[in-house]
Amino acid sequence: MSARDDPSRVFDAATIGAAIRRARKVHGLTQSQLAGLAGAGLRFISELERGKPNVALDKVLAVLAVLGLRLQVVGAES
Repeated sequence: MSARDDPSRVFDAATIGAAIRRARKVHGLTQSQLAGLAGAGLRFISELERGKPNVALDKVLAVLAVLGLRLQVVGAES
């Protein structure tokens, strides 16, 4: 499996969106419920899950926290 095929590695907004959608469904949440828990709007959650590249990082981090996900930044050599 290449690094790009690893679902735990993020290379673009679409990968983050897909991970958020999977986690939301695992938690049995609707987009509306997730939006309420994260303090975000339904439209934001919808665009985030579709991989819209221009989203507010603070809101993305709030959504990740609600779902028990974390974002890790590592150097290119990792």
